[in-house]
Amino acid sequence: MITDDYLCQLPFWHDLTNEEKAIAEQGTTIRKYKKGTYIYGFNDACLGMIHVIKGSIRVYMSSEEGREITLFHICEGESCILSATCVIGEISFEVQLMTEEETEIIAVHAAAYQEIIEKNIKVRCFSFELATNRFSSVVWVLQQILFAHFDERMARFLLNEYGKTGTKKIRMTQELIAKEVNSAREVVARMLRQFADEGWIEVERGAINIKDLDALRKLAE
Repeated sequence: MITDDYLCQLPFWHDLTNEEKAIAEQGTTIRKYKKGTYIYGFNDACLGMIHVIKGSIRVYMSSEEGREITLFHICEGESCILSATCVIGEISFEVQLMTEEETEIIAVHAAAYQEIIEKNIKVRCFSFELATNRFSSVVWVLQQILFAHFDERMARFLLNEYGKTGTKKIRMTQELIAKEVNSAREVVARMLRQFADEGWIEVERGAINIKDLDALRKLAE
């Protein structure tokens, strides 16, 4: 049985009645995944709502040809319901989830979560606010793909990674960077070479060293 130590990590746990807590407890499981595990797909059972206890998850869409678009990441302490088309009917597309490192999640299954949001207005508001925030992230990604020059997108990506880690050495392969900026690896390689020629970065095997933050910030503006 799932313990209160886990359940109390749900963002809305303290807003539930005793009856609703019982529903959540019965419909919630803990799942652990290794790095690179495919969590959710078109034919998998609906998870309803997930909350990341540790690790991180890449959320993306893929075409029949295999092209992928990274939409956003679910990091430790964050939740997501965009995988739950069976919970909120207004969600009209499906996404796929892949763990980026060893990951542990709380999964509230669809039937239980649906029952809770029908009973509890605070959880319903939480759900729609969460969905709205995620949709905003998706729209921003689409704007970048459609309207931003690729050199600007690359500069923003490098600055964002620097902001997350606090280090100028970004340990990522060019293939992984290509997935994050929604482009081909060859395009990423050319742009990194161009940045290196300008003296803004230094390319190493499996890593990028940022040399000129101000230049990247100016380009990203």
